[in-house]
Amino acid sequence: MPEPLVSIIVPVYNLAPYLPACIDSLLQQTYAPLEIILINDASTDSSLEVLQNYQQQHPRLQVYSQPNAGPGPARNNGIDRATGEYIVFLDGDDWFAPETVADCMETALREDADIVCFGYRQITHQDGQEKELYRFEYDPAFYTDNDNIAGALGENGHNPSKLNTATMGKLYRTSLLNENNIRFRLSIFEDSPFMLEAVFYASRIRAVKGALYNYLLRDKSLAEKSITTGTLSAEKLQHFYAADQLIKEFLIAKNIFARYEALYHSFHNGRVLLYGGYLDVYGKGENRYAASWAIFIAVLKEHRHSITPDRKGLYRGYRKRVVPLYWGAKLSAISQRAAHRFFRIYEQMLAP
Repeated sequence: MPEPLVSIIVPVYNLAPYLPACIDSLLQQTYAPLEIILINDASTDSSLEVLQNYQQQHPRLQVYSQPNAGPGPARNNGIDRATGEYIVFLDGDDWFAPETVADCMETALREDADIVCFGYRQITHQDGQEKELYRFEYDPAFYTDNDNIAGALGENGHNPSKLNTATMGKLYRTSLLNENNIRFRLSIFEDSPFMLEAVFYASRIRAVKGALYNYLLRDKSLAEKSITTGTLSAEKLQHFYAADQLIKEFLIAKNIFARYEALYHSFHNGRVLLYGGYLDVYGKGENRYAASWAIFIAVLKEHRHSITPDRKGLYRGYRKRVVPLYWGAKLSAISQRAAHRFFRIYEQMLAP
């Protein structure tokens, strides 16, 4: 019986220097039946030229271009074009270990899994040398019949028994996505609603050992890959809140919000602290200029009702910040400057 085809989808936007390492890692996979789909999201650098040059040398590579829309729509484009029985995503400045697809497929077929999770390394380049900053590996023993929605909403713990809501590090059965119309609903910060839908509909989720995904933290990568940027913007913070609102609306639509309400609020509180701007403006000693704190508190004021004092499930480093975040959000409705001063004094004097 032939091995199933796996589609690898790579969104690309202005990544010319990084594409060779990414594409080479796909060409070097030990699993043979691959469909490699590269989506150029209207790059303004030489990314398209790099892709076309690779395609000339390796005709099996599929290269498509689209008007600039962001990584979410680019991945949707790839899903719509995929013909493989399974799908995996890779960002254009990251790369896979050679055994990534083979290890995932061995588990997917043996366990009849809809989703297979695999770990990752955070990598940076310093003085021409590769440096590993962080490593996360799943413990496959935990992925049997657990409540995986609870696991995904508990991701702030960085526990090997918990799912994370990142798109990276997952192999998906294509029919799971297509039959349930699972797509990226946002252009950026799109991972978490997508993953929660996939987890909800998946009959079986498994994990493999090893940190197989190499996630490059490069110059400006935080600005382009996450909410925690060198310069906060109201638009990015609104996208962040919109992603969490989509999760809440999905749980409500499926009549399971009451079951997961405490976990959802813990999840959201933790993300506001970690990704929503709080730690950038206050906890890390960065971006304390007026534009940053004013943007953060203005958006916090608008969404203050999404913050609760519940701190269950957050890991210790943030527990002492959740209740002040709640009261600071309340204070923001009275005075943005007072809220700013409250957060600043708290971090300087009391926060761990």
